[in-house]
Amino acid sequence: MKQGVKGVQESELKIGYTIGENTSGRFQFVISDDSDIKKWEYVYLKIKNEIVIGRIEEIKSKSELMNDGMDYQSIDKYAKTGMNDFVNICISTILGKLKDGYLAQSREIVKPGMPVYPASDEILQKVFSFNMEESLNIGSLPDNNVNVSLNVNGLRRHLAILAQTGAGKSHTASVIMEELLKKGASIIVLDPHADYVFMKKGVDGKFYSEGISVFRTPLSTGRYTNNDVGIINNFTIRFSDLTPDDVKGIMDIKEGYTNLISIVDDIYKKMKGKKDLNDFLETAESLPAEDYKKIRGRLTFLKKIKDIFQDYTTGINDYLGPGKMSVMDLSGMDQFLANYFSYRVLSSIYDVKLSSEFKYPVFVFIEEAHNFVPPRSNSNIAKMIKKIAGEGRKFGIFLVVITQRPGKIDADVLSQCNSQIILRVTNPSDQNAILESSENITGYLMEDLPSLDTGEAIIVGEIVKMPAIVKIRNRETMAGGSDIDVITLLREAREEVRKKNDPSEIRKKTKDLLGEF
Repeated sequence: MKQGVKGVQESELKIGYTIGENTSGRFQFVISDDSDIKKWEYVYLKIKNEIVIGRIEEIKSKSELMNDGMDYQSIDKYAKTGMNDFVNICISTILGKLKDGYLAQSREIVKPGMPVYPASDEILQKVFSFNMEESLNIGSLPDNNVNVSLNVNGLRRHLAILAQTGAGKSHTASVIMEELLKKGASIIVLDPHADYVFMKKGVDGKFYSEGISVFRTPLSTGRYTNNDVGIINNFTIRFSDLTPDDVKGIMDIKEGYTNLISIVDDIYKKMKGKKDLNDFLETAESLPAEDYKKIRGRLTFLKKIKDIFQDYTTGINDYLGPGKMSVMDLSGMDQFLANYFSYRVLSSIYDVKLSSEFKYPVFVFIEEAHNFVPPRSNSNIAKMIKKIAGEGRKFGIFLVVITQRPGKIDADVLSQCNSQIILRVTNPSDQNAILESSENITGYLMEDLPSLDTGEAIIVGEIVKMPAIVKIRNRETMAGGSDIDVITLLREAREEVRKKNDPSEIRKKTKDLLGEF
């Protein structure tokens, strides 16, 4: 009997035969009605002693006898007699031929009548694995125990993590951060909602990594303490270190606001003291009444955030280093202020990488990226992110943009991300944005997006050898920013109402109250 892969007899593996019209990119095959094959599973053909891998994109069952032109009674009669003339057909995309553990392009002819075999775990593990130095463990295939790894080298061309709210994008990003930390990576996280501040602790409650630091400002609204996340660093600025343009950025004075720009410049010219915040505010109060009135609202905002301005400016050496992950907690900030802080961090990183002062690669994770770089934005942070997307890889700065609204992020930035991890997305405009931004996404994959379970993702691009649908592994670190437990809170609310209206509770409260007199 003919031998197949690794000595396994092919007659025992065969699940079908190719039929009909096939191309160099797709083939179809018929299977028996009791076959257990499922959509998204992998199969292979043997062509000229080479293994050609395919993934099942669609399964359909059809019958020439029981067709859609028949009425119910006729179908009922045939069904009750047990007549069985239907065929099950799988449509499969050709992913490539297996060569030395990698997939090479296949140009072979797929002829009708060729045997089709299910891809064994052994074959799949070859195509979904990399060597230890390159490998980031992301999860496994949904229906078996085949581990799936990402290639860390694929991150050099940037990565986008795309998903609607609640589908698991922050969870996925955290898993990648964990894996990069194990490699000694330098990681910066722009965290608008304090989703990643608990990562210093493992799920067992113990410290996960000493390399993780949290930087917060006096405006941060994340509810945590030193006991929750370990050492908390304050991100502060010495006002005298700021240039007039920096102050304009913090005050959200854009390029076109010529009156306000000239007023700030005038204040700086007149400052005589320490050039600190108090000096700036006192000088502003000496302005002509008309000018002061124009800028009063911006001055009020500076007073509101005055605690950010301390005697020390947090510098790049505080948050950038080999094997160091710095989470920038931007919660509680208006978007333009978050933009300013983020720009200050990223521009500093860009400068030290451009000058080769810091030789190690830097991975920048940007949560809620659509707020920092929306379409056609000309803000400083948007321009910096676009610059990193276009040029950063030459200097060793690699982006991971994370968004729940791919249709609301700058298309050029999204298209620069040569790899995508896409979890459930149901919004049509977001689906279209994904399809237009990536040459790796097929129509079949797009059709699967709404049906993905929470934590399942389609992974395409240079970080994997071939497109895959993956169940993201469990986290090793504590999660933050999860949805509130509505059911538990409603149960507690009902209990509170019950106690409030319970006569025995009312009598008890009355007795306790009288006992106080």
